[in-house]
Amino acid sequence: MASYNVELLPAAYEDLEDIFDYILLDNPAAAENMFDKIMTSLRRLEEFPHSGVRIIDDALKHYDFRMLIAGPYVAFYRLIDGTIYVYRILHGARNYIDILKNK
Repeated sequence: MASYNVELLPAAYEDLEDIFDYILLDNPAAAENMFDKIMTSLRRLEEFPHSGVRIIDDALKHYDFRMLIAGPYVAFYRLIDGTIYVYRILHGARNYIDILKNK
């Protein structure tokens, strides 16, 4: 079975740092657990790159974004030439469609 490379783009790294720092203020153990949960979900994409759900918003359809849920967070990625590019990692309660449109 093919293994794919997963790359976090700068905005996704910033999102991950912000998530960790926010949770860390209240509960360091929970921050570490959430970080691990997100990273485990992203690593799963190495073997199952199409496991995320396609975004069906008309304005974003041509980008072929997929989203992967990790707890209350959603990672948005694209598979391009055998590499998985993670664009953003956002809380599911946010208006992520508008955020992605303004990327």
